[in-house]
Amino acid sequence: MIMSRNENIVRNGNIKIGNLSFEEVEKFKYLGATVTNINDTREELKHRINMGNACYYSVEKLLSSSLLSKNLKVRIYKTVILPVVLYGCETWTLTLREDQRLRVFENKVLRKIFGAKRDEVTREWRKLHNTELHALYSSPDIIIRNIKFGRLKWAGRVARMDESRNTYKVLVGRPQGKRPLGRPRRRWEDRFEGGENPQTIRENTGILLEASKEIGLEVNPEKTKYMIMSRDENIVRNGNVKIVNLSFEEVEKFKYLGATVTNINDTWEEIKHRINMGNACYYSVEKLLSSSLLSKNLKVRIYKTVILPVVLYGCETWTLTLREEHRLGVFENKVLRKIFGAKRDEVTGEWRKLHNTELHVLYSSPDIIRNIKSRRLRWAGHVACMGESRNAYIEC
Repeated sequence: MIMSRNENIVRNGNIKIGNLSFEEVEKFKYLGATVTNINDTREELKHRINMGNACYYSVEKLLSSSLLSKNLKVRIYKTVILPVVLYGCETWTLTLREDQRLRVFENKVLRKIFGAKRDEVTREWRKLHNTELHALYSSPDIIIRNIKFGRLKWAGRVARMDESRNTYKVLVGRPQGKRPLGRPRRRWEDRFEGGENPQTIRENTGILLEASKEIGLEVNPEKTKYMIMSRDENIVRNGNVKIVNLSFEEVEKFKYLGATVTNINDTWEEIKHRINMGNACYYSVEKLLSSSLLSKNLKVRIYKTVILPVVLYGCETWTLTLREEHRLGVFENKVLRKIFGAKRDEVTGEWRKLHNTELHVLYSSPDIIRNIKSRRLRWAGHVACMGESRNAYIEC
């Protein structure tokens, strides 16, 4: 299949290679989802709604039964019907018309669950209005909760992939050539709600405020900041965002669980801070490390138990460059030279500093870079053993 947004492109038909003939198709199924040659999700969306209708009619009697509670019927909807409709929704690019079709489908199911309502004026039975339905449902609708949240989770997962992964290349890549004439079709990333658009930030913060109220929490605007993460250092920032009577400040970096997070997702700021903290620890025990009353082994234990944990805090998530590895190596060599002292040169008879190779022969332990790599692998194995419902496992 040749994928192109131009519907009038000339297709090649079947291709013969040796004695083999390969058929060109306009669409096919991949992992249960329909892929078309014009990269259009309408075909898949119609199929998902039809599948959802099949599930709905298979449990229709249960949804209208007076023997089951409303909560149980809602759970049937969420566990039986909804996963069928939303399979693969993380990659959908929806128009307003398609949003509406999904809402119509959900409202049909909810009306079956909650039934009719007697009008207070005419005393006749009537269908519930959409606002009444969602007040009874007490959950965000199908678009807000599942598709948008699923898209955010998937975008975060792809953004953290290795740069050599094809999925990551598709996300950050820029196709060659020109767009076809006419209004550009909406792209998947245009519907990504984590972007720098102030309107989408307000919508997401509004969702956060509503979700917090449901569990009895209130957001303190003085302690709550927001940050837009982008690798483009020249991106235009939006400044403070106002939502109702609350104003949230935009920041370039902040501390989270003792680690520095920046808006360009750069670990260099955190590594500099860790080295400075390590220097503070080093100078606090400098006299012990140079004392002749303590053995070399005891000094190494002081380094490993007092200084090294401060420097390597959170190193499992670091992405190091050669420059950063060199800075960390220089720091460790400084500490080891203080521990092992100087050495008398065999030729000149003068005292000199130990060379790096001599230091690590005396140290006889993995250096700081190997330590970081080992911790990173250990963390990866720990995440892989987590349950599939854990956020760390999902992001991995």
